[in-house]
Amino acid sequence: MTRFQDHEHWLYLAWLVVSGVSVFGLVVCWNEGLIDLLYASDRSRICLVIGLLYLIGCAHCGRRARYLAREIDHVRALDRAIGAATAHLSCAEDRVTLGAHVIERDSVVGEHLAVLARRGQGQPNQAQDSEQSTLVQTLIAHAKGGHDVGWFLIDVLLKLGLLGTIVGFILMLGSVADTASLDVNTMQKVLKQMSNGMGTALYTTLAGLVGSMSLGLQYLLLDKGADTLIEQILRLTDAKLTTG
Repeated sequence: MTRFQDHEHWLYLAWLVVSGVSVFGLVVCWNEGLIDLLYASDRSRICLVIGLLYLIGCAHCGRRARYLAREIDHVRALDRAIGAATAHLSCAEDRVTLGAHVIERDSVVGEHLAVLARRGQGQPNQAQDSEQSTLVQTLIAHAKGGHDVGWFLIDVLLKLGLLGTIVGFILMLGSVADTASLDVNTMQKVLKQMSNGMGTALYTTLAGLVGSMSLGLQYLLLDKGADTLIEQILRLTDAKLTTG
């Protein structure tokens, strides 16, 4: 039985599914008037900032998912082409040659193979353990480049939601502090202002939580794809390369 991860571009397809569910949820909220209610109730306009940062994060996720999907398919194609044999690795200025296959240097696997070729590494041995560990750390940093920015955005969304909560409570309590008398008309006005402040607090918190969870799911998917890419590159270099 073929696994979903065995299909071409599986990472990008999975991201499209996740983002499609998010878009569907936004459309439903728009049709039900919840987006208008959110905008009207948030006097701080923090929800607009949360929405903008969420869209930026989604665009970055889509770009990274497409890039990692191409890299994963490229490594799998190399692995299938080499088969059970070994291939000689050599490095030129702008490309890497693996047997009869030419690999561009600007790819994740190309950069890793170029470093291996320059250092003349074949199978790792005991004297090369420290150097091999450094190579693996460099590969991880290259494969997951930019993901830290996404996790920072997720944290910012949460913090903005908490900031909106504080602002909402300040607005709510400020309406009480400014009250000089407690007649019926004044109390009605105070209650209305308090409800506006509570709406700001609750809706910004809701927007921050929903945005951070949705974006966090997308970046978890990216990290899974990057881990798959790293595993495949290491398996390819450990078992099928010769240098010299």
